[in-house]
Amino acid sequence: MKARSGKFGDVIMTILHLLVGTALIYGSLINPDIGEKIVNALSVPLVAAGVGAILILAVILRWIGGLGKKKTAYIDYQSEGGSVGISIRAIQDFIERVGREFPGVKSMETRLIQGKGILDIVVGIRVLSDNRIPELSQQLQQRIRESVRESLGLDEIGTITVQVKEIVGAPEAPEHPVEEESAQ
Repeated sequence: MKARSGKFGDVIMTILHLLVGTALIYGSLINPDIGEKIVNALSVPLVAAGVGAILILAVILRWIGGLGKKKTAYIDYQSEGGSVGISIRAIQDFIERVGREFPGVKSMETRLIQGKGILDIVVGIRVLSDNRIPELSQQLQQRIRESVRESLGLDEIGTITVQVKEIVGAPEAPEHPVEEESAQ
Protein backbone atom coordinates (compact mmCIF):
# COMPACT_ATOMS: atom_id res chain seq x y z
CA MET A 1 0.00 0.00 0.00
CA LYS A 2 2.77 2.43 0.86
CA ALA A 3 4.58 1.76 -2.39
CA ARG A 4 1.42 2.52 -4.34
CA SER A 5 0.92 5.76 -2.46
CA GLY A 6 4.48 6.73 -3.24
CA LYS A 7 4.12 5.94 -6.93
CA PHE A 8 0.76 7.70 -7.11
CA GLY A 9 2.20 10.70 -5.28
CA ASP A 10 5.19 10.73 -7.63
CA VAL A 11 2.92 10.73 -10.66
CA ILE A 12 0.72 13.53 -9.31
CA MET A 13 3.68 15.61 -8.21
CA THR A 14 5.47 15.14 -11.53
CA ILE A 15 2.40 16.07 -13.57
CA LEU A 16 1.65 19.10 -11.40
CA HIS A 17 5.21 20.33 -11.53
CA LEU A 18 5.32 19.89 -15.29
CA LEU A 19 2.00 21.68 -15.76
CA VAL A 20 2.79 24.56 -13.42
CA GLY A 21 6.34 24.94 -14.75
CA THR A 22 5.23 24.81 -18.39
CA ALA A 23 2.37 27.25 -17.79
CA LEU A 24 4.63 29.73 -16.00
CA ILE A 25 7.33 29.59 -18.68
CA TYR A 26 4.80 29.76 -21.51
CA GLY A 27 2.86 32.55 -19.83
CA SER A 28 5.88 34.69 -19.05
CA LEU A 29 8.04 34.17 -22.16
CA ILE A 30 5.79 33.17 -25.05
CA ASN A 31 2.25 34.39 -24.43
CA PRO A 32 1.91 37.08 -21.74
CA ASP A 33 -1.89 36.93 -22.05
CA ILE A 34 -1.84 33.34 -20.74
CA GLY A 35 0.50 34.44 -17.94
CA GLU A 36 -1.94 37.17 -16.96
CA LYS A 37 -4.84 34.67 -16.99
CA ILE A 38 -2.84 32.33 -14.70
CA VAL A 39 -2.14 35.17 -12.28
CA ASN A 40 -5.82 36.19 -12.36
CA ALA A 41 -6.96 32.58 -11.79
CA LEU A 42 -4.60 32.22 -8.84
CA SER A 43 -5.92 35.44 -7.36
CA VAL A 44 -9.28 33.69 -6.81
CA PRO A 45 -8.95 32.29 -3.28
CA LEU A 46 -10.70 29.00 -4.01
CA VAL A 47 -8.51 28.24 -7.08
CA ALA A 48 -5.28 29.17 -5.28
CA ALA A 49 -6.26 27.08 -2.23
CA GLY A 50 -7.14 24.11 -4.47
CA VAL A 51 -3.81 24.22 -6.32
CA GLY A 52 -1.98 24.58 -2.99
CA ALA A 53 -3.88 21.67 -1.45
CA ILE A 54 -3.11 19.44 -4.43
CA LEU A 55 0.60 20.29 -4.26
CA ILE A 56 0.70 19.61 -0.50
CA LEU A 57 -1.19 16.35 -0.98
CA ALA A 58 1.32 15.26 -3.61
CA VAL A 59 4.22 15.89 -1.23
CA ILE A 60 2.47 14.08 1.65
CA LEU A 61 1.74 11.06 -0.56
CA ARG A 62 5.40 10.99 -1.59
CA TRP A 63 6.55 11.06 2.04
CA ILE A 64 4.13 8.31 3.03
CA GLY A 65 5.27 6.19 0.11
CA GLY A 66 8.90 6.59 1.10
CA LEU A 67 8.45 5.65 4.76
CA GLY A 68 8.50 1.90 4.26
CA LYS A 69 11.47 1.86 1.91
CA LYS A 70 14.83 1.08 3.40
CA LYS A 71 18.02 1.76 1.62
CA THR A 72 19.96 -1.44 1.11
CA ALA A 73 22.97 -1.36 3.39
CA TYR A 74 26.28 -2.87 2.41
CA ILE A 75 29.39 -3.93 4.25
CA ASP A 76 32.40 -2.89 2.22
CA TYR A 77 35.96 -4.15 2.38
CA GLN A 78 39.04 -3.78 0.25
CA SER A 79 40.34 -6.68 -1.79
CA GLU A 80 43.36 -6.94 -4.06
CA GLY A 81 41.33 -5.85 -7.07
CA GLY A 82 39.34 -3.04 -5.42
CA SER A 83 36.35 -2.63 -3.17
CA VAL A 84 33.77 -5.33 -2.47
CA GLY A 85 30.33 -4.63 -1.02
CA ILE A 86 28.05 -7.34 0.32
CA SER A 87 24.49 -6.49 1.33
CA ILE A 88 23.61 -7.04 4.96
CA ARG A 89 20.64 -9.16 3.91
CA ALA A 90 22.94 -11.42 1.86
CA ILE A 91 25.25 -11.89 4.86
CA GLN A 92 22.30 -12.68 7.12
CA ASP A 93 20.96 -15.24 4.63
CA PHE A 94 24.41 -16.82 4.36
CA ILE A 95 24.78 -17.11 8.15
CA GLU A 96 21.29 -18.60 8.46
CA ARG A 97 22.21 -21.20 5.83
CA VAL A 98 25.27 -22.10 7.91
CA GLY A 99 22.94 -22.58 10.90
CA ARG A 100 20.89 -25.11 8.93
CA GLU A 101 23.95 -27.38 8.86
CA PHE A 102 23.34 -28.12 12.53
CA PRO A 103 20.60 -30.68 13.13
CA GLY A 104 20.00 -29.32 16.64
CA VAL A 105 19.04 -25.85 15.32
CA LYS A 106 15.34 -25.66 14.44
CA SER A 107 15.44 -22.06 13.16
CA MET A 108 17.70 -19.05 13.27
CA GLU A 109 17.50 -15.26 12.93
CA THR A 110 20.57 -13.10 12.39
CA ARG A 111 21.32 -9.49 13.27
CA LEU A 112 24.52 -7.69 12.28
CA ILE A 113 26.02 -4.82 14.24
CA GLN A 114 28.64 -2.71 12.48
CA GLY A 115 31.25 -1.14 14.70
CA LYS A 116 34.46 0.70 13.87
CA GLY A 117 35.94 -1.75 11.39
CA ILE A 118 34.42 -4.73 13.21
CA LEU A 119 31.29 -6.72 12.50
CA ASP A 120 29.46 -8.25 15.47
CA ILE A 121 26.97 -11.02 14.78
CA VAL A 122 23.96 -11.89 16.94
CA VAL A 123 22.08 -15.08 16.17
CA GLY A 124 18.82 -16.02 17.82
CA ILE A 125 18.14 -19.72 17.59
CA ARG A 126 15.37 -22.15 18.40
CA VAL A 127 17.03 -25.36 19.58
CA LEU A 128 15.62 -28.85 19.53
CA SER A 129 15.47 -30.40 22.99
CA ASP A 130 18.09 -32.96 24.02
CA ASN A 131 20.96 -30.86 22.66
CA ARG A 132 23.90 -29.73 24.68
CA ILE A 133 23.46 -26.01 24.29
CA PRO A 134 26.98 -24.92 25.35
CA GLU A 135 28.66 -27.27 22.86
CA LEU A 136 26.15 -26.44 20.13
CA SER A 137 26.64 -22.71 20.68
CA GLN A 138 30.42 -22.99 20.59
CA GLN A 139 30.39 -25.08 17.40
CA LEU A 140 27.91 -22.71 15.78
CA GLN A 141 30.02 -19.66 16.67
CA GLN A 142 33.16 -21.30 15.30
CA ARG A 143 31.46 -22.47 12.08
CA ILE A 144 29.92 -19.02 11.45
CA ARG A 145 33.27 -17.28 11.98
CA GLU A 146 35.10 -19.68 9.64
CA SER A 147 32.40 -19.59 6.95
CA VAL A 148 32.09 -15.81 6.91
CA ARG A 149 35.87 -15.43 6.68
CA GLU A 150 36.39 -18.09 4.03
CA SER A 151 33.33 -17.62 1.83
CA LEU A 152 32.63 -13.91 2.16
CA GLY A 153 36.12 -12.57 2.82
CA LEU A 154 35.11 -10.66 5.96
CA ASP A 155 38.03 -10.92 8.38
CA GLU A 156 37.11 -8.30 10.95
CA ILE A 157 34.52 -10.29 12.88
CA GLY A 158 34.06 -9.28 16.50
CA THR A 159 31.84 -11.21 18.83
CA ILE A 160 29.35 -13.81 17.73
CA THR A 161 26.54 -13.93 20.26
CA VAL A 162 24.20 -16.91 20.34
CA GLN A 163 20.84 -16.29 21.98
CA VAL A 164 18.69 -19.35 22.59
CA LYS A 165 15.18 -18.03 22.02
CA GLU A 166 13.33 -21.30 22.55
CA ILE A 167 13.90 -24.97 23.22
CA VAL A 168 11.40 -26.94 21.15
CA GLY A 169 10.28 -30.55 21.06
CA ALA A 170 9.62 -33.03 23.80
CA PRO A 171 12.66 -34.60 25.39
CA GLU A 172 13.23 -38.23 24.52
CA ALA A 173 12.43 -40.86 27.13
CA PRO A 174 15.52 -42.17 28.93
CA GLU A 175 16.89 -45.50 27.70
CA HIS A 176 16.87 -47.01 31.21
CA PRO A 177 13.81 -45.81 33.06
CA VAL A 178 14.37 -45.23 36.73
CA GLU A 179 12.39 -47.80 38.65
CA GLU A 180 10.56 -46.67 41.68
CA GLU A 181 11.59 -48.36 44.84
CA SER A 182 8.75 -50.34 46.23
CA ALA A 183 7.93 -49.75 49.80
CA GLN A 184 7.95 -53.11 51.59
